[in-house]
Amino acid sequence: MNFKTLKNATLAVAFSAFSAVLLSANAQAYQCKTGFTQVETIANTRMSAKASGRAAWTNTVKNAYGLGWSVWTIAASDSQTCQKTGNNWYCVSKAKPCLYVVQ
Repeated sequence: MNFKTLKNATLAVAFSAFSAVLLSANAQAYQCKTGFTQVETIANTRMSAKASGRAAWTNTVKNAYGLGWSVWTIAASDSQTCQKTGNNWYCVSKAKPCLYVVQ
């Protein structure tokens, strides 16, 4: 086997391995609820009101659907809108809960 043949064989094996990784990644998906879960929070700063909103959303979803559904970072259509009210920040956090599933 000459160098060119060996190089082509090595590239073919590497491509096959890379393709297998891509196909296995496609076998993983998220199952999401169709409805939104929404919470409202108030805090002294915008940052803390948003953080409290994510924590409250997580707790609300965990109580309603279980721990697997309560991950804010994989939720669909997530949003947080905040406005200053007097000395505090009022935030509405909402998202559709999603569950990570391996198929």
